[in-house]
Amino acid sequence: MKKMSTLEIQYWEKYLETLTKQEHPINPNVEASFAGNKEITDELLQLYLSGRKTAGSSIVEDFMSAGDPLPKVGNYWIFLNSKNEPSCILKTVKIVMNKFRDVPVEIAIAEGEGDMSLEYWRKVHEEIYGPYLSEWGVSNIEEATVITEFFEIIYR
Repeated sequence: MKKMSTLEIQYWEKYLETLTKQEHPINPNVEASFAGNKEITDELLQLYLSGRKTAGSSIVEDFMSAGDPLPKVGNYWIFLNSKNEPSCILKTVKIVMNKFRDVPVEIAIAEGEGDMSLEYWRKVHEEIYGPYLSEWGVSNIEEATVITEFFEIIYR
């Protein structure tokens, strides 16, 4: 996890100013990053801001190989646009894990991309994850463990 920039810290502090002292999270896990890659992050941001996208998925084995902690309910994400500017803050409200082969259509719908079909979700995520599978110790994408975070926009 990278250290937050001054701009990201200021954005988080602006959010905290909207809360009472009693509402301030205690020892929050706050991360600032863009979604996917910089080429598609603005498109994904618009999906979140419009309410069409309420979830995002990653591969558990990616976290494990990097030695990073798994996402958990209560985490905060400062969503950066393609210019590395904070655009909104999301809070993880639910976590679901499935083998890639078992991901249900509800995940594809919650991710809100393309035609929101499971076929589209599988195709796009195979393309995204495929090049990294061996690096993560996964020989077959169908066996990879997908962790899906459901988000709520709490500040913009």
